[in-house]
Amino acid sequence: MQTRLARFAPVLLVTLLLIGGCSREPGSTTLTKGTLVVDCDEALFPVVNTLAAEFKKQYPEAQVSVRSVEAREATANFVNDSVRVIVCGRPLNTEERNALTAAKTWFEEYHVAQSAVAVIAHKENPVKELRVGQAESLFTAQATSWPGWRAGGTVDLVVGGINSSTNEVFRRMILQGESFALSATPTPSSSDLIEHVRTTRNALGIVGVGWLKGIGQDVSVLGLSRPGVAADSTQPVGRAYTPAQGYVYKGYYPVSSPVYIYTREIDRNISLGFISFATSVEGQKVFLDNGLVPVTMPVRLIQLTSEQVN
Repeated sequence: MQTRLARFAPVLLVTLLLIGGCSREPGSTTLTKGTLVVDCDEALFPVVNTLAAEFKKQYPEAQVSVRSVEAREATANFVNDSVRVIVCGRPLNTEERNALTAAKTWFEEYHVAQSAVAVIAHKENPVKELRVGQAESLFTAQATSWPGWRAGGTVDLVVGGINSSTNEVFRRMILQGESFALSATPTPSSSDLIEHVRTTRNALGIVGVGWLKGIGQDVSVLGLSRPGVAADSTQPVGRAYTPAQGYVYKGYYPVSSPVYIYTREIDRNISLGFISFATSVEGQKVFLDNGLVPVTMPVRLIQLTSEQVN
């Protein structure tokens, strides 16, 4: 994601391990051969699709098919056993876990990355940041016009599909569980949502950061701030942060969520191979290269000037 940061911005530097690839028993080929279908949360589809392509590139006898569905559909398919592996931009909720427990279903979960929800606007919009309270007011229609931009007119809200993890995470962390405004247009396709924001002067939308790669010149990614809160002693109170990886990693950005892979497979087969790859150096680098924060690799932050990161 190409986002101009402030004068000093955290940048992720990753120390790569010397050993990568899938962990497997000596002589085993079942982890890297065969066919696997993965239901993927639409908010994460570009990243997971790239992950599957890299897995196949390294292991040509592995065939991984990634299906893009909304988060609730993925979890419902998992609970109903119509798919054995899913990738989701939020944890399974209590209802989903209870259904699996009631069915005496064994499953495992793997935390593979940290994602975030980006707030985006038209690239010519002069509003570049919002307070969390302002974002809440706009997305619930307590306010309908742009703060500080009288010529902007009524805000045109676009959100994810009704079953998307993007909506769930944003509602929980920013709207305090409230519903989106009735005027907000649900858009199940993130690419369509981005295109609407790109071509609509007064549009305001939310999208998973995994969809932002390569579109830095097409939309404006807004910073969010929490008044009265300093991220740490080195940061000014109330500063706005974009969902840049360094800010997500440090917890400065207020709308982030873990990415999980869930599996019902008991056998040591290609599903375990794919998950092992996702947590390996090569797999974690895919998450890093696509705007998410890796979780199984050593990470440290340093301060670089904006000239070095632009």
